[in-house]
Amino acid sequence: MFLEDADKTCLRQGDIIANVLYPLMVTEDIRFMGVMDSNDLENKPLPFRADTPLYRNLPCLTCQLNIRIGYAAIVSNCCDIEPENNRIRRTHNFVLARLISIPAGIDRDPNNLESLKANRNPLNLEGGPGHINRFYIPAHELLEGLEWIVDYNQVLTMPSSEFPEILKRKILQMDEDSRIRFKVKLAASFGRFSPEEQASGHPWLDEPKPTEPTEPPHPELIRPTQV
Repeated sequence: MFLEDADKTCLRQGDIIANVLYPLMVTEDIRFMGVMDSNDLENKPLPFRADTPLYRNLPCLTCQLNIRIGYAAIVSNCCDIEPENNRIRRTHNFVLARLISIPAGIDRDPNNLESLKANRNPLNLEGGPGHINRFYIPAHELLEGLEWIVDYNQVLTMPSSEFPEILKRKILQMDEDSRIRFKVKLAASFGRFSPEEQASGHPWLDEPKPTEPTEPPHPELIRPTQV
């Protein structure tokens, strides 16, 4: 599944990154940080206000929340995160998906476990699509010798300014065959249609018509979106 020597000069879709901070966004567990006005200490209760620093010229709140540190896979498209002079320039952010252990319920069910490990093609309905929202990662010495799952439903976004730091933590790079399977399953996870949508008669869901090949858009025409 992985190349013997990962390219440590760039990030590719499916790359495995170590020591990624994954926030646990449980609303009731979040604690917002405040700043005390030292000029007004005689008042009771003490005058606290929310800490609101600026990030990219926009106000935000400082808070304390629980995190887990673990492995994650790059899910942003290779073209979007291609570096130029050690910087990502085509997007302001890139996306990762968390790696988790195989759930006990799957591990105890041989048929379910076999389906998971097969990383079935979700577009091939023969035999069922398998685990659409998960991508199986076999045991590897750089992954503690354990099996893992890329959970497409546990994603996080990082600013492109973190590219140099994340690149230092890249430990594995998928071979082309595995990366294509990873892409197809990722697309199916987020882009599959409901029965109602399929029956809607939407023109975009009609049978595709052959088109002449076109050149990809110039990078300057791709406008990134800030968070």
